[in-house]
Amino acid sequence: MNQQSATTTTTQDAGRYGLPQHALQRIAEAVTLAEGKTSAEIRVVVTRAPLVQHPFFSILWASLAALVLPWLIVLAYPMPALSALALQATLFVILAAALLMPGMAEKAVPRLALKAAARNAAIETFLSYGIPQTKGRTGILIFAAARERLVEVVADDAAHGPLGAAAWRDICDAVAARARQGSLAEGLVAGVEKAGDLLAGPLPRKPDDRNEMPNHVVVL
Repeated sequence: MNQQSATTTTTQDAGRYGLPQHALQRIAEAVTLAEGKTSAEIRVVVTRAPLVQHPFFSILWASLAALVLPWLIVLAYPMPALSALALQATLFVILAAALLMPGMAEKAVPRLALKAAARNAAIETFLSYGIPQTKGRTGILIFAAARERLVEVVADDAAHGPLGAAAWRDICDAVAARARQGSLAEGLVAGVEKAGDLLAGPLPRKPDDRNEMPNHVVVL
């Protein structure tokens, strides 16, 4: 298994991310057409939940700021040590409360941490949906984190071997290019089409191939 960096009962509010029912159907149709070119299996999963859901980074930044900033003030305006400690505590409480507010907590998470979380979530999804169990180990997953606008591709051994990481970056780029223009659905269609074209070379469709996984998009 290698990686690169929607039946749905949960599609009711997916439209907020540019994924109304007709868009999900269009992506599913793109998967069907792409798999008509290749023996590989393509799965598309979109998650709407935050990749990082705990307040660790909000508390971290508030702690660092409360640790450093008061002493810079002390250098300019000397004060007793107890007063400086009280200032630290007050600053920590104010900053922590502000950074834990809805919307602010997500902004406190570094981009590198989000990318690492996206990779981990994609691998977990790849495994939980049984993609490594496909015949010939040819399954790939296109995983999109809608809130964070991140895309990951996880490919099983038989798909990754002949194509390599560059192919998965091309798929991610195809999704991201359209998503930046405001259409995640069109981005996913483009990514699926790119996957079909890339996989058709080393893994062409065979007469006895059968569809081993559903083609609909999973929205989490």
